[in-house]
Amino acid sequence: MSNTASSKPIRLGIVGLSTGGWAANAHVPALAHRSLSSTFTLTALQTSSETSAAAAKETLSKSWPSVDGGEVKAYHGRDATDITNDPNVDVIVVSVKAPDHKAILDKAVAAGKHIFSEYPPGKTLAESEQIRADVMRNGNIQFQVGLQATHSALLRKVKKIIDYGKIGKILSSTFVANVPRELRYYQPEANDANLYSLDKTNGATLLKIPTAHKLSAFIYLLGPFATVSATGSRQYPTIDIYSAQDPTKLLRTIKSNALDHFTFTGALKSGAHASITWRSGYMSTPGRKNLLWIIDGEEGSVTFEADDGDIGGKVLGTLDQTKVSVNGKPVDEYMKDEGIEWVDDPALVVEEHEKGTFFESIRREWVEFGKSLRGGHGEFVSLDDAIEVQRVVDAVERSVELGGLGINLI
Repeated sequence: MSNTASSKPIRLGIVGLSTGGWAANAHVPALAHRSLSSTFTLTALQTSSETSAAAAKETLSKSWPSVDGGEVKAYHGRDATDITNDPNVDVIVVSVKAPDHKAILDKAVAAGKHIFSEYPPGKTLAESEQIRADVMRNGNIQFQVGLQATHSALLRKVKKIIDYGKIGKILSSTFVANVPRELRYYQPEANDANLYSLDKTNGATLLKIPTAHKLSAFIYLLGPFATVSATGSRQYPTIDIYSAQDPTKLLRTIKSNALDHFTFTGALKSGAHASITWRSGYMSTPGRKNLLWIIDGEEGSVTFEADDGDIGGKVLGTLDQTKVSVNGKPVDEYMKDEGIEWVDDPALVVEEHEKGTFFESIRREWVEFGKSLRGGHGEFVSLDDAIEVQRVVDAVERSVELGGLGINLI
C-alpha cells in the first residue's frame, strides 16, 4: 500500500534542496515542525553537485531527522531520473529555477509520483498545458503548485468577509505594486545571483513571477478574468549588476530585454472591473506604497497596503504581513465587531514567532496537501489553478505585443 494511503508518513523527494536555497529556507522549517512530523518525512533529495547534496543531507539529519531512522538518499546532477523513480518516494518536490521545472516534472509524471512544484509549472503556458495533459492521462496524480499567497490567513479572512456579502457585490478592484530597487531583483539594479530572472526567455521576469504570485491571490478572492487589455513599457533600458557577495561592487551593466512597467485591465467573469499595475525599480521612500490593493463593493471596501519591500512576503509570495482594513477598520477588529468568527484549522500549528510570516502560509499549504494525499479534501493551488494564472500572464504579454488589443479568456 502506498504511504499516501496509509498512516505512515508521506515520503518526500525534494529536487533543489541545497543548504541555502528556497526549499531549505522556506519548506524545511514548515515541514520539519513537530505538527507535521507524522505526516511527511524526507527520504531523498537532489542538488546540482555531489558536494552540495552531501552537505544538505548532513544538515538535514540534524534539523529534520527521519521519523523512522531511515537514511536520506542524496542524488546530484541535472537528470532527475533516479529520484523520480525511487520507490521510497511518494511525492516529488520541484524547487529549482523555472526553466528547469518541466524536465523534472515530465519524469515525475511518467513515474506516477504525486507532485509539489514551485510556480510556474512550465516556464510557458504551452509547457504547463502539456504537463497537465500528461497528468490527466495518468489520472492518479495529486499536483500542488506553490502559490503561497492563497494560503495567507489574512486573505482567507477577507474571502470569508466577501463570501458573507459584507461589502456587497464587488464592482471593481485596483491593484498597484512595486518591486523595490533596494531588493535588487529586477530593473534597474540586480545582484548577480538573480541574473537568470532578467532574461525573459527563462520565464522568471517581473511579470511571470511576482505579478503571477499576487495574481493568484487576486483570482482566489475575485474570480477569473474574462478579458484582458494591457500596455507595457521599458523605463530602464539597462540594468546594473552588483555582486551578491559584495553589494557595493558594481560588476557590469547589461541591456534589459523585459518590461519593467505594465498595466492591464479587464472584466472579471463576475462582471467586476479590474485594473492592475506593476512596476520595478522605485526606492522604498517615505510614504510610497509598494503594494496597494483596493476591492470596492456596493456596500464597503477592503484595502491591502504595504510600505516596505519584503520580497518574500508583501511583494512576492504571501500577504500575511500586509496591513488589511475593511471599511477603514483593521480586518480582525472588523470581524470581531461584525461577529464573524475565525477559527483556523486545528491541524495547522503555528508558533508565535511564525505568525504573520511566509512559514505560516507554507505550512498551511502542506497541511492541506497532506489531507488530500491521505484521501481527504485539501484546499490548495492545483495545476489547473496555476494554469489559470498563466493564462492571464500570457494574455498580458500578447496584448502588449498587439498594442493593447483586448484578449478574450472565456
